[in-house]
Amino acid sequence: MRVALIGDSIRMNAQPFVRERLPSGFSLYAPDANCESSRTVRAHLDAWLPPGTFDVLHINCGLHDIRHDPGRSHPVCSAHEYADNLRAIFDALTRGGATIVWATSTPIDEVRHNAAKASRRYRADLLEYNRISIEIANACGIRVHDLHAKLLRTPSGETPIDDLLLPDGVHFTPAGNARIGACIADAIISAAS
Repeated sequence: MRVALIGDSIRMNAQPFVRERLPSGFSLYAPDANCESSRTVRAHLDAWLPPGTFDVLHINCGLHDIRHDPGRSHPVCSAHEYADNLRAIFDALTRGGATIVWATSTPIDEVRHNAAKASRRYRADLLEYNRISIEIANACGIRVHDLHAKLLRTPSGETPIDDLLLPDGVHFTPAGNARIGACIADAIISAAS
């Protein structure tokens, strides 16, 4: 079973935990690069996916799209551009024959993030872009892995995901990355069934 992971630093940090959790017989490929925004994914998709076929492709992007760079009053990608990019990405990916799994962007703590970074991210943007992505994925027949919602549901006796965020309010502790990796691996295994 050939599996590809495409995504931002959340994917990169969770990737070792995904690899660890996948059963034998699954081979995992991911680019070394932080795939960042939907604009970046769209521009580099061919380079980041080597020739050949994949059985399952798990993809996410959005946290860089909603980032407001210093001195800018708008996000890196407008909601309209984000939607256009996702449609183009999904169209390109579905031609490869793999089962595509779209993951929503993970929760953030905007107060913590905006106090620690020169850039800005806002929860309202995150929720709106996640909503847009789910709507487009559903319209394109793409499986949705609502990672955002899954992480907000804390299993009994486990640490709430907000408590696993680093001081930047976006990235996660090793325990948070392990939880994300487990969620991604479960979504991949489910898609492969």
